[in-house]
Amino acid sequence: MNKADAGGVTETLVEEILDLSRQRLTGELSPWFAERLAEQVERGLFLPPRDLDLVGARLVQDLAEYRMQGSISTAVLGMSGGVDSALTAALFKAAGWRVVGLTLPIEQNPEETERGIEACEALRIEHLHLDLSQAYRAAVAQLGDLDGDLVASDEGPARTRRGNLRARLRMMTLYDQAHRLGGLVASTDNLSELSAGFWTLHGDVGDLAPVQSLLKSWEVPWLARAHGVPERTWRAMPTDGLGIGGGDEAQIGATYLEWDIVQFALASALRDDPGLTTQHLAFALRMDEDRHAQEVLGTVLARMKATWHKRVNPIRFDHPKADRYEPLDRLDERLFRPAVLRADQSLLGFSGEMQELAARLVRALKAADCRLVTAESCTAGMIAACVSGVPGCSGVLEGSFVVYRPSMKFAALGVPEALIAEKTVYHPQVARRMAEGALAAAPEADLALAVTGVAGPGEDEGHPPGYVCLAVALRGRETRISEHYLPGSPRQVLAATVRRALGEGLGVLQEAKG
Repeated sequence: MNKADAGGVTETLVEEILDLSRQRLTGELSPWFAERLAEQVERGLFLPPRDLDLVGARLVQDLAEYRMQGSISTAVLGMSGGVDSALTAALFKAAGWRVVGLTLPIEQNPEETERGIEACEALRIEHLHLDLSQAYRAAVAQLGDLDGDLVASDEGPARTRRGNLRARLRMMTLYDQAHRLGGLVASTDNLSELSAGFWTLHGDVGDLAPVQSLLKSWEVPWLARAHGVPERTWRAMPTDGLGIGGGDEAQIGATYLEWDIVQFALASALRDDPGLTTQHLAFALRMDEDRHAQEVLGTVLARMKATWHKRVNPIRFDHPKADRYEPLDRLDERLFRPAVLRADQSLLGFSGEMQELAARLVRALKAADCRLVTAESCTAGMIAACVSGVPGCSGVLEGSFVVYRPSMKFAALGVPEALIAEKTVYHPQVARRMAEGALAAAPEADLALAVTGVAGPGEDEGHPPGYVCLAVALRGRETRISEHYLPGSPRQVLAATVRRALGEGLGVLQEAKG
């Protein structure tokens, strides 16, 4: 495809996105948003129709596999009259589930309930109806004995509390019916709502969420249209039906398309520079000439800051002395969890702090025209893996030696057997010889990071868990070695080791530059 053709495809897709997202009804995008949308479409962040077809087919396949592997085949969900619940029901139905949709109005606009019923009929799913208005009024009245403002006030906090009561009352009903029918509760929230925290804890989130990875602005309405959801539903103004404010977008302070564009822009900016702070984001995103874009960015950041806890609920602490969660997760994964949920679950992730250190190290290596090699025992390649996640690292990362066993330290790095016999593998001098051996074996590298230590949980060769030795070798300079006693579980020790290694490598480069 030539450049002119590619430009035409981008323009066509942008126009369809503006239509399905309802952005044209709200108003034209400001210059920054218009430019970013075209750029993100060209980068494939807003998926074209051919890819969305595949996304829909894969979601249906995953739901079908979960149904067979999890030995459960009934899905219960609330049919609010919105596009998210209708699409969720359509996907479950296409995957062979028995789908039961409940309309549960609570002093609600009758048109929304009618759309929910219409979607059930169009999708040919079972429909149950229960008006919860009386139960809601009774709950509000009784809680009003504790705080009269809940009943009398029309201010934002009281309206939000009443809206949360509606959502949780509906979810109580859905779980009761799921238990009665031997099924599960389907979640209907999407990615845009997830990132905005635009949902009620224990009121909106059920057991299985097939559309939670989808963009509200584009992917949800496109897939809804493709899967037979009535046009009146996927064209409708997004609303939570909780009587809190004038539609979803009025409450979040941005259109869903603006929200999604900002989310993509933030992810790209933090990928390129993990050390960015909120104070510098507008400049990094080149928003300085678009006042509206700056205001939306402020809204996005404020809302995400106020709702981050929802996205990690429940917040839990690690045990100070042992890793209790990983063995339990491993037990579930290996013995009970459906196979469709296991793919890629074990891939290693790195914290924002590690990513920032790795990015700073990559920049320092580029500035010094140096290349990095690692020699890793207990971390087994994690230092190199962290660096490899930094954009542009291919110009500075030479490679990695994973030398877990003493035999590999002898064969690959030339560490003397006599040294290990005398000192054990956990010794600063062993780390030194590993780093210097890595430089000898990688002549194009200039900086070597080496690590050996005891991650735990128990001691080894007389050394306690958390004992780690690091070495940093820069050609032409004396190798720096250090010993560390790092507390915590094996996972915490390894994470701290990666951070220390990256930090010490960065420190040696900065000293050399100075």
